[in-house]
Amino acid sequence: MRGDGITLQISDIHSKIVLDQFLIDAQLKIVGALDANLNNEIYNYVTMTEAVSTPWHQTNPIKQIDFAEGFLKITEILMVYPIDQKPQKRIQLMPHSERVIFYMERFVIRANLSVGAEMLLSGVLESLDKRFLAITDVSVFPMFPARAALPENMPIALLNRAKISHYHAA
Repeated sequence: MRGDGITLQISDIHSKIVLDQFLIDAQLKIVGALDANLNNEIYNYVTMTEAVSTPWHQTNPIKQIDFAEGFLKITEILMVYPIDQKPQKRIQLMPHSERVIFYMERFVIRANLSVGAEMLLSGVLESLDKRFLAITDVSVFPMFPARAALPENMPIALLNRAKISHYHAA
């Protein structure tokens, strides 16, 4: 028997996930669009499959860890980079962008922050109420000798607003 209820759209989105100590390459199990899922305060964890976790620091004694399935606390994520173009295009961008440099944990991130047409950079983080901010033309610079690496320039990513210690115009 078939019901007429709502069907969840669960997607596997190949992503690079930046944590303070690890860079994880995995398939994220997402309901709807990636930005909507990460910004949904109902969800505290995200499921990942086919994951490879690489320590950032060259001096970390832990080697690369592969696992079939894992669970990641959303508030611990610094940044998510969806690798494939289809999920990248589903991320909602606002009409204007500002070139910004963000400082998060031990990373510097240079990117265009997607903002409203009338927003000023001085209060943009207080004005945006989402957990994750859409950024484009992204470059990440670890402030330590890194073992793991991201592409030099990523077209779009999602940045955890709560992990930003300070920022300024580029």
